[in-house]
Amino acid sequence: RLENKVRELIGDDYPRSGIAFPTGCSINHVAAHYTPNTGDKTVLQYEDVCKIDFGTHINGRIIDCAFTLSFDPKYDNLKAAVKDATNTGIKEAGIDVRLGDIGAAIQEVMESYEVELDG
Repeated sequence: RLENKVRELIGDDYPRSGIAFPTGCSINHVAAHYTPNTGDKTVLQYEDVCKIDFGTHINGRIIDCAFTLSFDPKYDNLKAAVKDATNTGIKEAGIDVRLGDIGAAIQEVMESYEVELDG
């Protein structure tokens, strides 16, 4: 359904615009790039962490979008840390900025959070 909505919103017009790659729906220990096959019977559970990754293209220019979904509030601080780190990386990025410096800023933010899961 997500891919159909993407097609609807961007006005899928192959080859000028459309889905850039298969939608990823990775759960828990799978970090990214898992795409369920048609007929997959997996059902999200309360304690699951799900990462959705999808992309579109218009005239060959790709936009990649990813977000994390969870229901259990024990993951809220982890998600806040990741959001803060992502925003820091975006703020630090620019012309003539070394990737290592951006990475260091992201790491500093991530390490400033105290996240404990299941003891």
